Amino acid sequence: MVKTTFKLGEILALSEEIHGLQDRQTGSKVQNGLLDEKISLVQKYWLNDLGKKTKELVDEVEPLRNELIKKHGDEGPDGSIGVSAFNDVKNEEGEVVGKIPNPKWNEFQKEYDDLLSQEREVEHHEFLLGDFSEVKTESRYSTFMNRVIKP
Repeated sequence: MVKTTFKLGEILALSEEIHGLQDRQTGSKVQNGLLDEKISLVQKYWLNDLGKKTKELVDEVEPLRNELIKKHGDEGPDGSIGVSAFNDVKNEEGEVVGKIPNPKWNEFQKEYDDLLSQEREVEHHEFLLGDFSEVKTESRYSTFMNRVIKP
């Protein structure tokens, strides 16, 4: 086992690379992950182990992100709360005629970036590049390749 120090933003990216990308609204898978690739059972075991550890950290970040959205966001017509990068500019008739930057977005983004820059140490199996020599993929898995896998 090895220990790697990641920023929380890297952990979010790594978790998506391992598990695949899901639509936050519908929960449906939008992009496959490393666990969906044809790899050895041994590598799937260790990827699954790393995936569980990253998912635990993702589950810690999500409520904090939601708190920031509530803090800086506005309630929409359907009751949902969100922070948009731009606000609508309306004319006297209430029609949208343009957009202006939302100052709350910058505040949200700064606090969220601060959160994602925090570091955590993760203990995991050492992955070697040769262990994945048979994988043929069109996906990039850049966080996994740059931060986890060893040549």
